[in-house]
Amino acid sequence: MSDSTPLSKSRSAFIAEITNKLESTSEPLIAHVAASLPTVTPLTAYAALVARSDYGFLLESAEKTPSSDPDGAFAPDHVTADRHARFSFVGYDPDAVITISPDEFECTTLGGRAAKYVTTSDTNLDNSDNNTSGDDVLDNLRTAMPTFPRVGFPDDDRHRLRGGLVGFLAYEAVYDIWLNEVGVDRPDTQTPDAEFVLTTKTLSIDHADRSVSLVLTPIIAPDDDLDVIYDELVAEAIDIQETLESAAPPDPDGFLQTNSAAGSQTDYETAVHTAKQRVLDGDIYQGVISRVREQYGDIDPLGLYASLREVNPSPYMYLLRHDDRYIVGASPETLVSVQDDRIVSNPIAGTCSRGNSPVEDRRLAGEMLADGKERAEHTMLVDLARNDVRRVSDPGSVRVEEFMNVLKYSHVQHIESTVTGTLASDADAFDATRATFPAGTLTGAPKIRAMEIVDKLETTPRGVYGGGVGYYSWSGDADFAIVIRTATIEDNETAISNAHQTEIIAETAPATVRVQAGAGIVADSDPASEYRETEQKMDGVLSALEMITTEAAEMAQTQTQTQTTQANGNLSGDRDTDNKMGDDMKSESSHTEEASR
Repeated sequence: MSDSTPLSKSRSAFIAEITNKLESTSEPLIAHVAASLPTVTPLTAYAALVARSDYGFLLESAEKTPSSDPDGAFAPDHVTADRHARFSFVGYDPDAVITISPDEFECTTLGGRAAKYVTTSDTNLDNSDNNTSGDDVLDNLRTAMPTFPRVGFPDDDRHRLRGGLVGFLAYEAVYDIWLNEVGVDRPDTQTPDAEFVLTTKTLSIDHADRSVSLVLTPIIAPDDDLDVIYDELVAEAIDIQETLESAAPPDPDGFLQTNSAAGSQTDYETAVHTAKQRVLDGDIYQGVISRVREQYGDIDPLGLYASLREVNPSPYMYLLRHDDRYIVGASPETLVSVQDDRIVSNPIAGTCSRGNSPVEDRRLAGEMLADGKERAEHTMLVDLARNDVRRVSDPGSVRVEEFMNVLKYSHVQHIESTVTGTLASDADAFDATRATFPAGTLTGAPKIRAMEIVDKLETTPRGVYGGGVGYYSWSGDADFAIVIRTATIEDNETAISNAHQTEIIAETAPATVRVQAGAGIVADSDPASEYRETEQKMDGVLSALEMITTEAAEMAQTQTQTQTTQANGNLSGDRDTDNKMGDDMKSESSHTEEASR
């Protein structure tokens, strides 16, 4: 057989490497093979590859810049490749989808070698053979993820995604992880507690050296035919290479909006007042109360992501497709990151607006740092993050590496700190997630009591808001963003039921776009100011939506005018006939515009 191959390893080298490793183990192996591909942008790659199945993802990042930087961090005119972190990742054609709901642990196999190594069940968790008493959603994710010896992975495989579990952990997982212990009933929701794809095919785009690699991580059993596996990997690399070579840059559609809804300011301020009273009574130190805005219509999720990427580039940018549910976000805040046994949490608390100039930015940032309320709130949440990280760290290893830095984003500035620790030898990335989830910046403190109060005061389930989006990699590392500055897009047949959505809206709009933001309520909170803070936090996503929005009435008018022009251009016959048909078209246009209003 010829050794000519698009892969990074020849057939003979691949077979020798696997055979040598199998001599020392009876377990299956997770192998690593890569292929160099033509240069392609992340959006083009996503559009070309994720269309192949109902599940896929695009994960990107942009650098952080301190408020003292006169150029302005994350301003829209800085969204270029050199403003991004080193890698973008596109995952497509996953082997399996793992969905965990209150009473179900379901693994849907989609093909691929890894699928058979994931326990396939669709059973009640209380009776499942896969779960022992007391296991929670994170225990079940750990159970679902294959953990075999790795072979062929390069030394620098940490700090980058090379396959594993990628997906989301919804806020309502708190009822399974924490609130069941205090007897709080969970709300009804159609969003699962967790949903992750098991991916063994990842496109890695290196912005530093402008290279593109296809990373394949098949699971190989001792009795597998290595020649057959190698042929499959070669075929996959050739297929993706041809797909990307012929892929045109995407021209995503926009958002044809038909309606919108939001809770009243009065209702939100009433909830803030109640939370404030709980603080004054000594029940909690702080509570985070959020509110929802929804828009309805026909939307292209890739169009929204492209717009959000331009308007609000952030440390965590993500576009997840999970069948009829899309998660489109640009989050500034780390929930938890585990790399080389180093655990990192990134509490963000304290918000002010951006100025019209670098000088005004610095003035506003200085005023925020001088505000006693903001400083006290931030310090309290840093202490909470330290306690969370300490739960799974070696004694004495927890540090506050950065304290009260101000960083700028497209629409706001935030006070941020960084807490780190060394992951204990008896803990893993799933334990680290549990220790930090949900972030205190999304609940308040003390955390469990604050979550109980959130449960009472918020009228709808949070869904993915306040949860996490990220990955658990084959290396044992993990990286999760807190789901804020995010839109969820759901087909209205599966959209979350809430107080705003009506049957009429659901019937006339194919999708619901949901945006949510909260504010931290303390003893001296002003309800109107907290409401304005939620508006500020939603601005980035709403501005991105506005950039791609076409009102239904405007669209109807444009379509009618186009039809009129085309019809008049094709008319023939005498002048009277032309005039009569033109009058008819004008009448049709008038009726259409009247109806659309």
